[in-house]
Amino acid sequence: MADVTKNGIIVSPSSGSGNTELKVKAQRANQGNRTIQTATYTVQPQGGTSKTLTANLEAANEFVKFTNGTTQAVDKGGGVITITGTSNSTKLTFTKGSGDIVTADITSISYQAAGKSTVNGAAIEGDPGATASYNFILTLNAAANTTVKARSQQITVKANSTSVTATITLNQTEGDPTLSIKPETVTVPQDGSEVSVQVTTNTTFTVS
Repeated sequence: MADVTKNGIIVSPSSGSGNTELKVKAQRANQGNRTIQTATYTVQPQGGTSKTLTANLEAANEFVKFTNGTTQAVDKGGGVITITGTSNSTKLTFTKGSGDIVTADITSISYQAAGKSTVNGAAIEGDPGATASYNFILTLNAAANTTVKARSQQITVKANSTSVTATITLNQTEGDPTLSIKPETVTVPQDGSEVSVQVTTNTTFTVS
């Protein structure tokens, strides 16, 4: 027998004879809509008075997640980092952990939410998460790694309910070893007294 679908909610069967159990389900799980979805159906007996069936699909819980995963690689030379995610929250607040990959203050940075430029921590225009999940894009600038050690830094996003969070760890590979000496040529005085040469490096070195 056929189904009846309204507002994403399915009632089956669409007809019957005698005592019958109707099955009510959603076309798909509510994975973003923060508002209850409601559909009404008229159950009409032949020659009798109809009854109204109201079906409510529960609202989705507030959520936020990064679609990059829990880690993201950053080139040793630095550059632009693009972090993406999805949410249904009314606002998102991004913070950075300790570290030297992202050195700029991101307190008032702008990001894209549902295709609209939004200031960090401000309400998202039109509240797109009320009716569906939306995508967000955060763009940051990474500094070059001038050390010979790999380093990491966390970026955290909080939803309007501050207990709803997601964290991604930026992992930057070690930089190249560098060394310079100044001056590169010295003259030792006839009396044998010492002169100085400055070694500037980001790693250990030997003289042979």
